[in-house]
Amino acid sequence: MQAVVADLQARLAEQGREFLVDARPGPDRARIRFIGRFEGEPVVWKAQLRALAAEAGLPQYLEIGPAEADGRPIEIGLAVPAIDECVMLKTVIMVRNYRRLRVGRHEFAGPRKPPPC
Repeated sequence: MQAVVADLQARLAEQGREFLVDARPGPDRARIRFIGRFEGEPVVWKAQLRALAAEAGLPQYLEIGPAEADGRPIEIGLAVPAIDECVMLKTVIMVRNYRRLRVGRHEFAGPRKPPPC
């Protein structure tokens, strides 16, 4: 995993970015990769972001999958109307700051209206 982390770290530094977009984001989904920590070790997060605002009543969640050769998958459902650059950056910061991440699905409550960027 260290080589995968080092490779992404070099690409992010080259572009001056906090994350890379893997697939052109749509209004309700995006796939990004970024570096963070999981169980005390550096990891490449392969994140699938999902806007839940159009699907009223669904809880926000993080769902972390098992490690893969090129990173660790994480799906994140957020109570936002659309996935944009601001939401992507805030999500990276949120995942990096969360210290007790574990494999599996974790639902959480949060503000129904995200703060402005």
